[in-house]
Amino acid sequence: MTNNSIIVYENKNIYSCKEECNSCNYQDGDNLCCVNYCKPDYFRELKQYCLLENQNCGLDYSAKDNCISINKYTGIIQLKDGTYLEILPKLSGNTIGDSRKIFENLVLASKNLTREYKHNKDVVSQTKKNKHIVEILISVFCDDLCEILKKGLKKAYIRKSENLSKYKGKLNFAEHTKHNLVNQSRFFVNYSELCLDIAENKILKTACLYLVKQTKSDNNKKILRRFLVELDDVSVSTNLEKDLQEVNINRLNSYYERPLLYAEFFLRKQVFFPKKGRSKLPALLFPLEKMFEDYIESILKSANISYNSQYCHHYLLKNNLFQTKMDFVIFKDNKAIILDAKWKELDSTSDKFDVAQADLYQLFAYSELIKNKETEVEEVEIMLLYPESNKFKEVTKWEYFNNTPVSIVPINVVEKDNNSLFIKALEKTLLNQQQ
Repeated sequence: MTNNSIIVYENKNIYSCKEECNSCNYQDGDNLCCVNYCKPDYFRELKQYCLLENQNCGLDYSAKDNCISINKYTGIIQLKDGTYLEILPKLSGNTIGDSRKIFENLVLASKNLTREYKHNKDVVSQTKKNKHIVEILISVFCDDLCEILKKGLKKAYIRKSENLSKYKGKLNFAEHTKHNLVNQSRFFVNYSELCLDIAENKILKTACLYLVKQTKSDNNKKILRRFLVELDDVSVSTNLEKDLQEVNINRLNSYYERPLLYAEFFLRKQVFFPKKGRSKLPALLFPLEKMFEDYIESILKSANISYNSQYCHHYLLKNNLFQTKMDFVIFKDNKAIILDAKWKELDSTSDKFDVAQADLYQLFAYSELIKNKETEVEEVEIMLLYPESNKFKEVTKWEYFNNTPVSIVPINVVEKDNNSLFIKALEKTLLNQQQ
């Protein structure tokens, strides 16, 4: 695997270095490059990527400022020479190692990576903070392979036509006459056979053969080799596009979906995100807003707190118009707690903490809906959840004009288990309502 990578941060701009750049200040592996800067050739590749994909690639090119902006996406884009553009989450006070750790935590907690995929396993991470994003993604891919082995390798009936010594299936009369007119001890038949040699397994095997030579993790190598042993009778994919078209994912084998997406990315044949596009740069970009919501959900599960996610039982207008969707709602006896997750860095030195006024309007509407529509609810409390940073570390309490409490709560995204402030705030609220 190449050690070359360009480091950029979400919500920042990417600029092109001068042809002769002697002011680089960050070194990673064999590559020396400034954070959020890249060589002119790389910048032109990314610019072309933006122009081809228009508004749907997670990056935007500004001709006025001659820069590329990244808006609330994290992930990786592979350039033509194999160099990786790592788009990392950025919070004040965090190192590059911290940012990679945040990315890893969000990926492992996420249920929605490029497509709907439920992945609720609690994964104990053994990766290092300075590990490249691509190595983290290989680790997630390997974890999914373990899930496949646990739930069972997918098999399917394959139609075959062969000249056999024993009769089975259905006689192909035309071919039988052609081949066995003299030799009547054989039968040319059409039959179906349940086997592993299907498109899904071919793609995974091909990806494993590639990755086992690329990964630097001994644990990843061990998992990849084990999976290859299980797929010993499966052939290698020689036409990836054809095999991708034959993939059939349904409710029973949904656990195949994400590893197939990763395999497609690693084999570098097709752009993952956006869904449609003409660019030839393989990219795997994830929405930070959604990943942060999934991270919050993983914390709630670990704390054994009952909740309703994506709560959408009410409408703003009569006649069922303008349905609302709340990230999380916790109901307990006669009280409701509305949790709203926002991937945004706050600044506690500012009077308003940089909280968007529109968010407060929205949550006020939600609280009034709950009060009026949920007959058993007498009290509503709101919690706005933001990532913890050097500028935002403590819980702050506000109140609406009608005395509805609002808590602004930091969430530790570097160390998932260090979220006692959030859990204590929830438990205190639940305890107060029971007294």
